[in-house]
Amino acid sequence: MILEKKRRPSYAGGALSCIQRPAAHECPMPSTQNSVPGFTDSRAILGLLAVAAALIAGIPAGGAPGAARLSASVRVRQGAPRLLVNGKPTAPLIFFFNLQAMPAVKQSEQYMREQVALAARSGIHLYSIPLTWPRKADGEPDVEWADRQVDLILDLDPQAKIILRLFPGMPWTWHEWRGVPEGDQALFADGSHAPLSAGSPLFWEPTDRSMARMIRHYEGARYGGKIMGYHLGGPDSENFAVQYREKGPDLSAANQTRFRRWLAAKYPADGALAQAWGRPVTPTSAEVPRPEPGRFPMHSVGWQGPVQAFYQMPGQRDWVDYSDYSADLVAQRIRDWARVIKRETGGRKLSVFFYGYTFELPGSFSGHDALQKVLDCPDVDVLVSPYAYGDRGAGGAGAFMAPVDSVAAHGKLWLNEDDTRTHAIRREDLPPWWGTQDAFTRDGRETVGVLGRNVASVLAHRAGTWWMDLGALGAFNDAASWRMLQARAPLFTATRGAYRPDCALILDERSRLLVRDDWDVNYWTLLHLRDEMARCGATVGLYTLDDFAAGRTPRCKLTLFANAFGLEGARAPAVRKRLQRDGGMAVWLYAPGAALPGGFSADAASRLTGISLVEAPGRVRSRGEGPLQGLTWGPDYEVRPRLAVDDPAATILGRFVADGRTSCAERTLGRLCTVIITDLGASADLLRRLAGMAGAHLWTQDGSIVQTDGVTLAVHAARDGDLTVTLPQGLAAEPLDGVAMRTDGPRVTAAVRRGDTLWLRLVRGGR
Repeated sequence: MILEKKRRPSYAGGALSCIQRPAAHECPMPSTQNSVPGFTDSRAILGLLAVAAALIAGIPAGGAPGAARLSASVRVRQGAPRLLVNGKPTAPLIFFFNLQAMPAVKQSEQYMREQVALAARSGIHLYSIPLTWPRKADGEPDVEWADRQVDLILDLDPQAKIILRLFPGMPWTWHEWRGVPEGDQALFADGSHAPLSAGSPLFWEPTDRSMARMIRHYEGARYGGKIMGYHLGGPDSENFAVQYREKGPDLSAANQTRFRRWLAAKYPADGALAQAWGRPVTPTSAEVPRPEPGRFPMHSVGWQGPVQAFYQMPGQRDWVDYSDYSADLVAQRIRDWARVIKRETGGRKLSVFFYGYTFELPGSFSGHDALQKVLDCPDVDVLVSPYAYGDRGAGGAGAFMAPVDSVAAHGKLWLNEDDTRTHAIRREDLPPWWGTQDAFTRDGRETVGVLGRNVASVLAHRAGTWWMDLGALGAFNDAASWRMLQARAPLFTATRGAYRPDCALILDERSRLLVRDDWDVNYWTLLHLRDEMARCGATVGLYTLDDFAAGRTPRCKLTLFANAFGLEGARAPAVRKRLQRDGGMAVWLYAPGAALPGGFSADAASRLTGISLVEAPGRVRSRGEGPLQGLTWGPDYEVRPRLAVDDPAATILGRFVADGRTSCAERTLGRLCTVIITDLGASADLLRRLAGMAGAHLWTQDGSIVQTDGVTLAVHAARDGDLTVTLPQGLAAEPLDGVAMRTDGPRVTAAVRRGDTLWLRLVRGGR
């Protein structure tokens, strides 16, 4: 689950206090125009507003003349995105200190000073901090107070270059403000409210004007040479729908109005909406769908009853459209904000956003399922998420939340927010809301191992990271961790090409919109599958299906389609054409191509995969046969619908335990070996065997986490004892840290403890 970062106590007082309860907030009545489909583009209006505001303030749009302006950008070099600061390649390694949490921790100022000193001594001079402009008694922003927060970092490290995490419009404590009209507050089925609906006009032009004002200030002479970018998020700070997991859709008048306008743009012809939804309805009478009792908070249902995988068509098409609308809404906000950042900085600074948690967020209407539209925006530079919260401890996968390699394929930089709860956090400092179980690395060895695994992950996938002291608790107050990061930093600016894995895990964000089950289907086909794939011992890239169909992903020996449930229009032929051209092995999970606008279709799944499938109700969980003998996989659930293989030309690889129907089979189609797994999940052992059958190189066999780009190899140990790595022909390995290793032909072995990360340099000239 994603940590709710907005759940903070009300802080007050203290010289370093970063939170003040706002006395008032500007809420001028805005234009209702924006760039969501069905609305007028607001760029001209925003431009005029910026010019007018700048003239009033006496500052030219784009910053103060003569200011020492820092420039930062992301550019593709040698086939991979690179961070450039003042034109110089720079390791995307950043320290984030949460100034807003400082008042809750007695030693927070000391922790800030010590960690900034450690970063600077390690050669890390990039920082990120959260910043609001609290309101003074007269309602005007307290700019001087906010500036002092920036100065805290600059005073400690004069070489600092900062990404400001801004909260435009409502300040961080906007949940305490009572001035939003009721129709503009998010409204849920239980009658409760959240302060501001993402569909409200108050969330559009007013926040843009507030953001432009903040950026214009920090682009002035005092800070223009220190700020490298702006990080935006809202109304939830991570750009997913407010409380959607807990309470469902936003039923407010503001969201209802915007949804209807979106529908009018999608279904302009008379009767088109009624035909799509299978009932008498028009865009002016349509409503945001109301959830049935018991659906929220989102939860697993497989252990207590059948899992209904997909929305039923056409009767539940309103849920699919609402999910699509929610994704469009957030994507448009991000694109608009990116445009404002570029306009106000003259294109010199980074635009940074939380987005793309498509492996992690449950449900169909999170708002994070329009990643392709965000990646296509030229004004977006950097996307961010925390690394996965599950399986992140010592020996764990420590996975990405997003199809990170598609982000790189579009020339954007991905940043992992590394908010690891380390041994350095003192239990006596923990506030009551934190939870002592979150400080989970037991000692310095585990901390260096976990952080090393995370650094290796972003290095291999051409990404970056910020170490985030989320609670201002001194989480990174550990010299050994900084020494490790200092030693790895030069690897990020070395000449390297694009990441070229042996295996590809393909995620389809459009198919997520079709999934009615809020928890189990997404968990088993995405989150769990991603973590198990990380343990298979091969190199794995994470991509979107649209990028695969468009040819933006590399040719791989094994391509696993995690959730390709709804390949409508030209997408299915494009996918089949590429697979036949590339050859290799294609692996399909659960119900590929079967969730169509007209309803579920086993025939469509058969056409897509080339293996004959039939609908066969029953329980999932499978036992392997032939090359998969001895393996079991999948949850013991009843899932509706369920497919089974009915193809005499296919080789049986597995059967459902419950009834013996064929659940897994392979068939050779020209140059392509196609494998279908109609179960809901897959295990690391199953995936390892399939990867080996496909010819992928298996570096390890024990579930350890492998990250390599062919130059540097890092292996995070899954267990205590000997860690054996098998090298490809023509390669040898040298330890980067002087670890003792034994060599036996292609195998190198080192003694490790669970959670250690072994770093090796790969050199030509092996056997």
